[in-house]
Amino acid sequence: MTAKIFRAVLVLAVVLSFASMSFASEASEAVNNFAFSAGKIIMSNSAGNFFFSPLSIISAFGMAYAGASGDTAVEIETSLGINQGIHESLGGLLRDLDGNGYVTSANRVWLKNGLKLRKTYRDILSVNYNASAGRLDFKGKTEESRKEINIWVSRKTNGRINDLLQTLDPETRMIITNAIYFNAEWRNKFPKSATGNEKFYTVGDEYKEVPMMKQRGDFRYCEVDGVKVVAIPYKGYRLSMIVALPPKENLEALKNADAETFSKWLDAMEMYDVDLWLPKFKTETRYELRNVFEALGIKRAFTNYADFSGITADEPLRADGVIHQTFINVDEERTEATAATAVPMMMGTAMPMKRPFAEFHAERPFMYFIRDNESGTILFMGYQNFGE
Repeated sequence: MTAKIFRAVLVLAVVLSFASMSFASEASEAVNNFAFSAGKIIMSNSAGNFFFSPLSIISAFGMAYAGASGDTAVEIETSLGINQGIHESLGGLLRDLDGNGYVTSANRVWLKNGLKLRKTYRDILSVNYNASAGRLDFKGKTEESRKEINIWVSRKTNGRINDLLQTLDPETRMIITNAIYFNAEWRNKFPKSATGNEKFYTVGDEYKEVPMMKQRGDFRYCEVDGVKVVAIPYKGYRLSMIVALPPKENLEALKNADAETFSKWLDAMEMYDVDLWLPKFKTETRYELRNVFEALGIKRAFTNYADFSGITADEPLRADGVIHQTFINVDEERTEATAATAVPMMMGTAMPMKRPFAEFHAERPFMYFIRDNESGTILFMGYQNFGE
């Protein structure tokens, strides 16, 4: 059988903000579990920083999963802990985030001329993902098609991700895109006059001078098993950045953190008077995540035994890879973050009061999360180190 391509591209540019949605518990649990499972694999393969959006990846792969059948669907469900209810849950979560004024999201499906989607699949994308559709001549106008998709991605990510698709196979049949963009101010901005260079320790006594933002105020804080954790809210209180700092004597302490550890941190948090130091930083990353999905147990989807017959009756399809690109910029006033995910698929067979004091100086490698406080969903997850 001739091998042709179905490309599913998921673009997510996430804007940090605050939200409220108890109905999204299924999506939240799936996203958070994936965050730590994938994070461990990415961290083990990365010598330095990493930054990714589990919400973007799950949303993108969720749209591909909507058309999976048989053993392929079972493999995805088992590995990610999801079922078909994930579509409604994710749709509700994304719509709710869209409505808070800090997050914008958009979905679009790009189809090869002549490819017909099954009605049930179209309905899932339309009702739950609000995905519009467009047609492109992937074979006859390959480069023009690639540019048109990249322009859409760039526009939806405020120009932060401009070349998500660096190449495009002329045998592409379909590309699914999801874009989320986040840009929010801190609830309490860091005074620029307080920012100054400080030592950031990497390995042993090695250090670099980095621009360190500083402020003192009331923050939710805890210390669990030597790990210091602080929650820094964004304007509106819907979203916050959770920063976890390992003890000086054990910089590797965060590498075994999981969703249960994260919940333990959140449960232990109380209001403190915190002397807070946080570096200014900007991170751009690009990953090929097929190995992550395979390590989690999703293998059939990338082979000729894949079954995505729920998408179309025209041609058998298989996933060819998962490309994820991100950008984050953290300064005294705000956080801006975007993420884009591409899944190429081949055809084949409170009140003022005196608080306890805490010192939180992020002068060594730390882990951070952009979290929706209402649903509990981790929108972004990263690890920041200024070492080589």
